[in-house]
Amino acid sequence: MPCCIRTAIERPAGPDPAKLRSLYEDGHTIRLGNLQRVVPFLADVSRGIQQETGYSNYLHAFVTPPGCQGLLHHWDQQMAVIVQIAGIKRWQLWRPMFPSPMRAYQESFRVWDPSFIPQWAATGPDLEVDLRPGQSLLLPRGWVHNPHVLDAQARSIHLTFAIRERTPLWVAEKLVGGVIEREAFRRIILPGEITGQHLPQRVRDVRQALIEHLTGLDVDDFARFLVRAAVSEKEYTT
Repeated sequence: MPCCIRTAIERPAGPDPAKLRSLYEDGHTIRLGNLQRVVPFLADVSRGIQQETGYSNYLHAFVTPPGCQGLLHHWDQQMAVIVQIAGIKRWQLWRPMFPSPMRAYQESFRVWDPSFIPQWAATGPDLEVDLRPGQSLLLPRGWVHNPHVLDAQARSIHLTFAIRERTPLWVAEKLVGGVIEREAFRRIILPGEITGQHLPQRVRDVRQALIEHLTGLDVDDFARFLVRAAVSEKEYTT
């Protein structure tokens, strides 16, 4: 069993150094969130990643006391690049239980079952990596991970670059979102149409209007719009 309470502390607006120190000394992991917003160098790195890949991203730092552990087994809904700064952290990794999870679909807490951890413990990890200072780990979306500090004398500090990969759903959302420019899609649907017998016909009408909108779309022009959106929209989340 890990020696630490499973806790992460978001960077507060007005930090209390004494409280943070006390929590850390009690074995809590300290998380400094969204450092790309406050550290100019890291803001440049974040922008560079997005310019090169079209993926928005955000950055957290994790400081874990010697021999301790913050988060237990879980998976994330985005790819991550882990950069070890100090200490040694062991990453136990399992292949995804659910393919290509997203924030609104098959995220850890949404489908969690208490039997998961005993299953993983019984089989053992598919991969185990001891990450040392200067090394990095690419953690694909959905991979289960259980990281903990090996050294009982040295703390661990690592950076997590959360990379928000684009998906076909992103393209679909942009395609549908474009209809807001057409007045017909901004008209009110009256309460009686929602609760009454006319709603199925309303759905058919909207579906047909959407088909006509997409059929008339200039695909090349829309693709240029997508590129501009991909390299500029932040969509930062924690």
